[in-house]
Amino acid sequence: MLDIDPTDNVDSEHIYKSVKNFEQGVLGAYSDLNLEYNALIGSILADENKLAPENNGVDGYAVNLHRWTFASDDDILLEVWKNYYNHIYSINTLLENVHKVPATNTEETNQLNNLIAELHGLRALIHFELHRVFGAGDYLASSTLTIPYVTKAGIFQKPGKITLSEYYLNLWKDIEQADELTGAYTTGNHRLTKMGINALASRVALYQKNYILAIKYSTEVIDNAPLANVNTYANIWTDTSNDEVIFKLKRNTEDKIRPNTLWYNYATGKTLFYASNKLKNQYNATTDVRYATFIDEDDNRSINKYGGNENSNRINDYKVFRSSEALLIRAESYFQQGAQQQALEDINTLRNNRFTQDSSYTALTLENILNERMLELPFEGHRYFDSKRLGKAIQRDIVDLITSQDQKVLEPNDENYQLPIPQKEIQANPNLK
Repeated sequence: MLDIDPTDNVDSEHIYKSVKNFEQGVLGAYSDLNLEYNALIGSILADENKLAPENNGVDGYAVNLHRWTFASDDDILLEVWKNYYNHIYSINTLLENVHKVPATNTEETNQLNNLIAELHGLRALIHFELHRVFGAGDYLASSTLTIPYVTKAGIFQKPGKITLSEYYLNLWKDIEQADELTGAYTTGNHRLTKMGINALASRVALYQKNYILAIKYSTEVIDNAPLANVNTYANIWTDTSNDEVIFKLKRNTEDKIRPNTLWYNYATGKTLFYASNKLKNQYNATTDVRYATFIDEDDNRSINKYGGNENSNRINDYKVFRSSEALLIRAESYFQQGAQQQALEDINTLRNNRFTQDSSYTALTLENILNERMLELPFEGHRYFDSKRLGKAIQRDIVDLITSQDQKVLEPNDENYQLPIPQKEIQANPNLK
């Protein structure tokens, strides 16, 4: 079924009657797209959270994922798979039927081409978020099998796993077609624009270890979206400033999944996850503006990164891409290319915009860069995926374990280092085994 916002009140045939109607279909492809799941999984499987004691029992949320005791019947993993692939189905349906849309003049032709490019970009983004969750780690050989890349809308198809090299070939085809976005018809940061495609391309290239491409695309982002500074940074997270926000998903009270709901259950009044001691201890609480922005000052442990906007303490837009991530991507890529001075300059540029006093590095290691990613991007869904792309162990501090018997270290060869494709999906499609 085509995923259209009910307020648009358009049926699937009506969508193809005009370019204007087709744009409503494209907007519907964003509706209920819950990319926040990647923020949840990328955070709680790593070392930047600790389980809140009240998050337990039959009402516990994502407890098994956090404790590395999950199985292939995990409800959250199934929801991620269904939500993302349902949106891919909608996008594929739109692309397969776009030939029906009449463009009556040059302007409409250009607008339609722009909408097609936008759909290719969304398809690439969602597939990549699926790969980060369910796909093979990018430290493995290119012949390793990963998730399907689905470009057809047939509901009875049963695609199988493909190699990493084939997966990325398909992904880059979509990115290249999305790169045709002109920007003339898609502006702002609530839809995927040319800047958003560049941000996606830089992230993809980093995972592939194609550092030359990562530098190219991240530079496009950095040059066009200056960083927020120490005075404006906190405003990003109350949605009163769009500084450095490249692409975000708008949220309101009708959205069941929002950045705020990942860490706190508003219905029961229970905290689900706290910031880990390991994360908190990395910050300079006095001079780093990120500490007070991300960590609640009242109890010194609650996650405050999504503390609400000026109208509600329950609502924040979900930031998918920020230019600070692009700067971190470029720094890591420079470092891996042996350009350590450029990497040092990028990291210090970021820190100069986050600290009230000078905190520049004089030398840099890869661990410094990964640690800076931890400080800048917590609760946005990067820490676990950073470990997974590099094949690094995840190590928690013992004070962040809910019981002393919990596993402290997750090694790449451990069974639950790799998230499983949901069992229900494998039962329906054995080709996913």
